[in-house]
Amino acid sequence: MKRLLQVLSGVILAAVSFSAFAEISDVNDKKLNKEPSRGIIFEYISDSLLADIPESYEYIQLYYTDVKKTQKQYKYLQKIVYTWALPNKKVKVNLTSKMNAYQFFEVVKYITGYDFIDIDNKKILQQRNVKVSDLLMVKEVMENGIYDEEDNDKLEYYLDVLSTPEEEGKMKIFFDVYYTLLTEYYDHENIDGNDLLYSGIEWLTQGIGDQFSVYFPPTESKNFEEGLSGEFEWIGAYVEMEKPGILKIITPIVGTPSEKSWLKWGDIILKVDGWEIQKNTTINDAVAKIKWPAGSSVILTIWRDGETFEIKVFREKIIIKDVEYKMLPNGFFYIQVKNFWDTVFQEFKKSLDELAISSTKKVIIDLRNNPWGYLEEVTEMLSLFVPKGEKTAVIQYKDFDYNYYSAGYESLNLDDYQVYILINSWTASASEIMAGTLKDYFPNIILIWETTYGKWSVQTMKGYYDGSMLKYTIAKWATGKTQKQIDKIGISPDKEIILDTEGFAKGIDNQLQYIFNTY
Repeated sequence: MKRLLQVLSGVILAAVSFSAFAEISDVNDKKLNKEPSRGIIFEYISDSLLADIPESYEYIQLYYTDVKKTQKQYKYLQKIVYTWALPNKKVKVNLTSKMNAYQFFEVVKYITGYDFIDIDNKKILQQRNVKVSDLLMVKEVMENGIYDEEDNDKLEYYLDVLSTPEEEGKMKIFFDVYYTLLTEYYDHENIDGNDLLYSGIEWLTQGIGDQFSVYFPPTESKNFEEGLSGEFEWIGAYVEMEKPGILKIITPIVGTPSEKSWLKWGDIILKVDGWEIQKNTTINDAVAKIKWPAGSSVILTIWRDGETFEIKVFREKIIIKDVEYKMLPNGFFYIQVKNFWDTVFQEFKKSLDELAISSTKKVIIDLRNNPWGYLEEVTEMLSLFVPKGEKTAVIQYKDFDYNYYSAGYESLNLDDYQVYILINSWTASASEIMAGTLKDYFPNIILIWETTYGKWSVQTMKGYYDGSMLKYTIAKWATGKTQKQIDKIGISPDKEIILDTEGFAKGIDNQLQYIFNTY
């Protein structure tokens, strides 16, 4: 998803108030042409364009070198950084400099979706600074919603692609209800039009009944993408909300505060610092309450096995490496794959290079609690083992099938090794493709613990101009050789060894111990 982060590199707030320009009734040409500092511009953006973002922005720790928490500019910066319209970097704040007009309108477009730049004014805007008249023009457009004929053309396009006149009529009802509530509802002044639309789109996505298809409004989209980056500040646990108001821990991430506090798979979070999760609570609102800042603590009210209790968890800045590996004293080479994100192939390849130069032939690949990742990454990783030209995955789209084939890197011949793969109920998606396809081609591999999650759907992400995003199912997958489909079935282990949770809390992994003692 394209973002405009580069627009504001090094552009920070200045300590001047926008209030001098709040009243426009008697503004003359001299005032209109005045060039406000960046401080005025960003205070305006914070107060006028970002008034309704979640309060969790207050937990963001800023890295700017000369802005203190006691300064009022700190709050404005936090809001803007929350939307990703401003990079949070260790740079010096320039409190008095001007801002290029073209950059300003790009930022406005990023935050609001309104595009004030066209082919006729682009060059002019690039050659001058922001004027008071620019701020007032944006203010008027945002308050009065000046009509753009092109927007209607786009709407008519979407209405034209509907299958029947009945569908078109119902879509027009949708827009009429929206307009009626905003203009005729008794308490319409307290209705936020953006919130109304976003909630409608969220419910539209939920209506297809696919828990893996989700619409993220702009700030929630930022939270989701932050999770994909592998670097964030919170307790370190993957969560889901399959049903309204039921926030469930999918898995605590190994080595993070959630695991250290002994949160468990399947725990239901009822409250966050006393704030109750209800049926109308979105997963994004709940996560925002749990996140930030590193070093602080949060008290979670947990429901587990019919009992309710509280757990205090300290937040940390968490950087999740996709792969960790080491040679164990007992002669086993241990590789843990935590995620299948952008860097996983290179990290996994390094682990195999280390394995190749070691003296052992015993390998453990740990895929426990690995619930997601990129399809392209896992298929490329499988090329390190599967013979060249053989299928690594079969993707079944709506109208056709697409086969992934091994590139034949063949870093290791697994027939020469004793391979043990650890799986559990939160081994899902990309890790199921890896476990299933490796078992297809190398049947001597031993799978240990419990049946995997059973997720055979493939999602893609579509970003929108306002920073929101739709993640939706686009295909189904099957393993490469046998084309086994595991939807809601999962991959069964060769040997079931139930995890000793009490021992695990003390640092004893009885599933690993079983491998050490048996093979």
